[in-house]
Amino acid sequence: MSILSFASLRSTVKRQGFTLVELLVVIAIIGTLVGLLLPAVQSAREAARRSSCLNNMKQCGLAIHSYASANKDSLPNSSRPAVGNARISWVNRALSFMEEQNLYDKYDRDNSVNWSTTTVRAGSGRTIPNAILVMTRINALECPSDPTYGEAFDADPDTSGPYPSSAALAVVAASGTTFASTGLFCAVTDYSPTTFVDVRLANGGTISDTKADVAYTATQKTMTTTTSSPQQGDGFMAKDYAGKVTQKMSYCTDGLSKTIALAESAGRPFKWTRTGRVSGFPANNAKVNGGGWCRPASDFAFAGSSSDGLTVGGGTQAINATNGDDTATGTFDGATYGKEGTSQPFSFHRGVVNVVMADGSTKAVSDTVSIRVFAAMVTRKAAESIDLPE
Repeated sequence: MSILSFASLRSTVKRQGFTLVELLVVIAIIGTLVGLLLPAVQSAREAARRSSCLNNMKQCGLAIHSYASANKDSLPNSSRPAVGNARISWVNRALSFMEEQNLYDKYDRDNSVNWSTTTVRAGSGRTIPNAILVMTRINALECPSDPTYGEAFDADPDTSGPYPSSAALAVVAASGTTFASTGLFCAVTDYSPTTFVDVRLANGGTISDTKADVAYTATQKTMTTTTSSPQQGDGFMAKDYAGKVTQKMSYCTDGLSKTIALAESAGRPFKWTRTGRVSGFPANNAKVNGGGWCRPASDFAFAGSSSDGLTVGGGTQAINATNGDDTATGTFDGATYGKEGTSQPFSFHRGVVNVVMADGSTKAVSDTVSIRVFAAMVTRKAAESIDLPE
C-alpha cells in the first residue's frame, strides 16, 4: 500500500470525543440539575435537623417526668434565691435523668457553691470545680439547626469581674482543675422553661388588649420570693426565688397537654432577629442574658416583641422575631429585668418554634400564633377560654 493510500485510509477514520460546544451543553445541563436538586437536598437536611431537635426536646420532656416520678410529683424547676445561696438550673437537677449521671455526681450542689465557682469546696472530696464541669456540652440540649451549634458558650455576668470581652472560649489548664485563660465557659441550651407571662402583656381592669388574658403581677426586677400557691401568670416550671419553694406537676390545672414546659430560644447568648445575628457581641451589648444550661437566667418570661425583634415587651409578634432582649436595652441588674434572663421563644426552623408540653409531648407552634394564644400556653392555671393550636 502506498503512503498516499494509507494516509487516505486514516483520514476516513472518525475522531472520537466531544466538541467544545457539546461539553458546554453537558456542563449547563449538570448545573441546571444541581440547581434544581440543591433546594430539595437542603430541605431534606433541615427536615432531618428539625426531627433531631424534636427528639432532643422529647428526651428533655421524659427527663422532667422521670424526675417528677422519682420526687413525689415535684418538678426540677430552677432556683435563684437570695444573695449568698447557689443558683441552680432545671438541668442541674435533672442531669441524672438525661443520661448524665457522671456529670451529676461530679457537680457540687452544696448551697454555698455556685455553678460558676472556679475553686473546689474544702472537704467536698471533689477535684474539678463547677465552672469547668459546666463546659460539658449536652447534645440533648442543642438544636442542630442553630448556626452556632457546638461553638456557642456563655459566661456569668453576676460576678465581680466583667463579662468576657470577646466570644473566645476559656482555656482549661493541663491539670483539668483550673483555667489557663479567661473567656466564655458554660455550654449552652437551646431549650428553656417559660416561667411566667411578663407583666408588660397584662390587661387592665377592662380589656384594652395588651394581649395576654392573664399575666404575672410583678416585674422581673421585683421578683424575690414565690410561694407554693401559684399565681395565674405562672408557667409550668415557675422559678424558685426563695430557695425552698417546690413546684409540682399537679399545680397545672389548665391541662398538661395544653401547657408549655420548655420552648426553643436558640442562638444564645448571641442576639438574633429574623434578619440574622446582631453584630457587636459583646462590645455594644448585642447579647442576650441567658443561654448557659447551668444558668437559672436561661429560663425566661414570655413578653412578645416588635415584628423586627429589636424591641422586647409588648409589640405584635409572639415568637420567632428575636431570641431575646439584648443587654444594651435590657440592662443586666437594671430596672426591667434585674438579674433575670432576657430570652424569648426563637428557633432556626422555618415558620415554627418547637416546644415541649407539660405532658412530655412535643409540638411545633407556627410563628403566626397570636400573643394571647401563646401566653395561654405558657400559664398553667389561668383557665383562659381560647382554642390552643393543634
